[in-house]
Amino acid sequence: MWNMRAAAVLAASGLLVAGIAGSAGAQAPAPKQGDEQVLVFILDQVVPVEKFENPDGCYELPAGTHVVINDTSRDITLHASPDCGQSSPEPGVTLKAGHGAHELPAFGSFSA
Repeated sequence: MWNMRAAAVLAASGLLVAGIAGSAGAQAPAPKQGDEQVLVFILDQVVPVEKFENPDGCYELPAGTHVVINDTSRDITLHASPDCGQSSPEPGVTLKAGHGAHELPAFGSFSA
C-alpha cells in the first residue's frame, strides 16, 4: 500500500513540475489597497495557513509547502534554493500578482 502511495506522489510531483506555469494561472481574489500578503498552505486541517504580510525581500518557504498564493499587487519570484538564489544563481519562476501555484519541495523560497 505504501509503495502505491509513494508512486502516486512521485507521479503527481512530475506532473506538477511539468505544469507549474499552467498552475500559476489559478487566480486569487485581488488584494485590498495596503493589505498585501503571500499566503502559504502547508497541510490539510493540521497546519494553519502561513501569512507573509507586506513582503519585501527574500523569504524561506516552510517545510511541506503545498500552495503559494500571491495576494499582492506585484509579481513575486519562486526560487529552488532557500536563499532566493543567492548561493547558486538560478532563474526562478514568476508568480503574477493575484495568482497562486501548487509548489513542490524543490521550491525553497520566494522574493518580493
